[in-house]
Amino acid sequence: MDSGARKHILITFGRSFLTLNLARLLAAAGHTVSTCDSLPITVSRYSNAVSSFHRVSPPKFKPQEYCRDVVELVKSEDIDMVIPIHEETDILSMMAGLFPPSVELFLSPFEVEDMLHNKFSYQEALVERGFQTLKFRKLASAEDAEKLDFDTPFAVKQAYSRGSQQIYKVQPGDNLDFLTYDPDNPWIAQEWLEEGDRYCTYSVCRDGEVFAHATYPVSYAIDGNSCLTFEHVDHPEILEWVKNLVKAVNFTGHMGLDFFDHPERGLYTIECNPRATSGILMYTREDRIDRAFFGENTEVISPPTGRVSMIGLGMLLYGWRKNALPGNNLRQFIRDFRAARDIIYDPLDRKPAAMLIPAYAAILTHGYKYKVGLAEAFMHDHEWDGVKL
Repeated sequence: MDSGARKHILITFGRSFLTLNLARLLAAAGHTVSTCDSLPITVSRYSNAVSSFHRVSPPKFKPQEYCRDVVELVKSEDIDMVIPIHEETDILSMMAGLFPPSVELFLSPFEVEDMLHNKFSYQEALVERGFQTLKFRKLASAEDAEKLDFDTPFAVKQAYSRGSQQIYKVQPGDNLDFLTYDPDNPWIAQEWLEEGDRYCTYSVCRDGEVFAHATYPVSYAIDGNSCLTFEHVDHPEILEWVKNLVKAVNFTGHMGLDFFDHPERGLYTIECNPRATSGILMYTREDRIDRAFFGENTEVISPPTGRVSMIGLGMLLYGWRKNALPGNNLRQFIRDFRAARDIIYDPLDRKPAAMLIPAYAAILTHGYKYKVGLAEAFMHDHEWDGVKL
């Protein structure tokens, strides 16, 4: 693809607010944007930034059919680049050989994607490359659990998991008999830090270089985990850490990291998400992050400090609650809500906000089908838990 030329870009996971925002950013820069999803009604489908929407097979349950559907879209729509958003990234990378050489997949080889996605192999990769890590152990059996030697609290979570799933905080000596073991998806025990500032990052990377980057502290969040507001802060040490990791694994794609900045021990990453994360919601048309996806900028593109973005619907549902923010109260919530920019409502693109109720109804119907709650239903059929094709 020629540098600076207008492209036709296919973005996956059309139900996501991340997809909606990225579509707006790319379309504003002159590119043609299509989206796809396994659900028939998505917020991005009704955006005037999206030229066409296509329904495809669910990647989790029909991975091969999903990849073939995307390949056919690439051919029929003359797509120049596919930008995956969620864990369908791993499935597409596994079957990258199906795609014609004329299209660019914005992702890394499967071995790299899988290594970063798997929470245990990610920690191993950090050790191999000289990064400091929290103490961690693999739990593939009850025997492994019996051999644990932690003397401080630790987290237990599956190697392939995401924010909507349970993380157990365990004290040394606690009984772990409640765990069940999946050979494709073992557990990881990881030291639980009580002190330190929490940050999340989002980066756009190509060939081992960072072209766009945002760092945001954990502020309003659902149960302290899934962020609802986003404000970029300058943290040079974190940016340098990310650059070093991206270079060390020669990464291409979106990368999201969860950091602890301990006052005495320094920086640690809890896990890596080699896919799009909510950090992209901080960018607006003026930032021209579109250039980062094609490696056209010479300086890292970051959102301005002081601009707060929010998921307005999520704030209305969860942001006013006590556990959404330490010391939260109604007066503070109202003040912060009024000061933030809603990423869904856009005066230049009103239909997605108007279609929120039908879009969420489709997600609820999907959740009812698979007997999962709203949070898990949102991404349920786009998850990947380590099963090789």
